[in-house]
Amino acid sequence: MNPAEPRADQSFEGIRISAADWPVVLVEFPEKRVADASLHSALGHLESLMRDAASARERLFILTDIGAMREIAPASQRRYTAEWMKRVEPLSRISAVGGATVTPSSILRGILTAVFWIQPPIGTMVTAATRHEAMLKGIQALESKGVRLPPRLVAYRDGRSLSRAG
Repeated sequence: MNPAEPRADQSFEGIRISAADWPVVLVEFPEKRVADASLHSALGHLESLMRDAASARERLFILTDIGAMREIAPASQRRYTAEWMKRVEPLSRISAVGGATVTPSSILRGILTAVFWIQPPIGTMVTAATRHEAMLKGIQALESKGVRLPPRLVAYRDGRSLSRAG
């Protein structure tokens, strides 16, 4: 994908994937559960963005916001997601510097942190209470890997601009 070409938001039964703040990719989950097919489609779209980044020799930071979720995903979706993550691991290594999971729940952030200790992720993987905090951590991770930020993210980092991710 041409870096100057706008990237449209995609929605999969409420799972929204936005590349508007590229190279930060936002994956936002809705309050209620979604059908398995919608999750599969959303992960397929995310994988295509990772392939786009890899072919352009770009690096991404994937920001996953689960703060609105009120129902835990069913076991079938958790299993599918784990299998997908394992399958795309080689692609993740070349296309992503890491990611962040946003949840206001300190208990869930603690659980995720413990999981990351047991199963270390590829690249930087952090938890955050707010999307703003996650965005700043993503910007820092991208910069630490030498990724050149677009002016919009530089302004966001420097506190000069509001972003959709804020």
